[in-house]
Amino acid sequence: MRFLAIDSATLSLSLALLEDQTLISEITTNTKIKHSTQLLPLVQTMMETVAWRPEDLEGVIVSKGPGSYTGLRIGVTVAKVLASTLGIPLYSVPSLLALAANVRAQKALVLPFFDARRQTVFAAAYLKDGQAWTALEEVKHGAFSDCLAAWEDRLDDYDQVYFISPDLASYEEALAPILFRHDHCHLAAPEDRLIYAHKMVQLPLTLEDVDTFLPDYAKLAEAEENWREKNPGHDGETYVERAD
Repeated sequence: MRFLAIDSATLSLSLALLEDQTLISEITTNTKIKHSTQLLPLVQTMMETVAWRPEDLEGVIVSKGPGSYTGLRIGVTVAKVLASTLGIPLYSVPSLLALAANVRAQKALVLPFFDARRQTVFAAAYLKDGQAWTALEEVKHGAFSDCLAAWEDRLDDYDQVYFISPDLASYEEALAPILFRHDHCHLAAPEDRLIYAHKMVQLPLTLEDVDTFLPDYAKLAEAEENWREKNPGHDGETYVERAD
């Protein structure tokens, strides 16, 4: 099958064309240029370069979050429009798992995270065993210090542990005591700290309903958080109403 894979969950943007699990073409950027201006032109450039037409695609894969609210919305919207227009399946992969896939160790505890501002992160924990991945906890959003405290209790249960994030440089000072106390804990290499779209096809894919699929933001949008602060007693409600 011929796939287009899209990741726009963070500052970086990665797009790949694959035939089954063979990489045909990939473009990964890591700039402050908005994904909304890059994504479609880069897809067109890739397809023209390898002489593929949109009609040649047989599936679309997209990272579903968590991550940047705007970035996720752009990537998922493009993936849904392509899947719907072309009448092809839409698959998703958790963004943190797509990042964790860069770890090369055969067996390890992998702890991926994204900065979520104000010393909070989106974080997860995965056990890698060969090509198999097991989620050890739900994706969470919270203070990085709380994540570290929870993680440290389990570090000695594994022979190899990897921390991986595009934002590792901002958290190395906080991680230093853990790395000092646990010599089997490692930081991912700099070249492995971005999501690469071609990795997603190697991971468990979830077939999505194109009409109802939404990104996994793992937290409320800032506008909704502000609305709830001003409207106490409505925690179980949403300020957004769906119009069919």
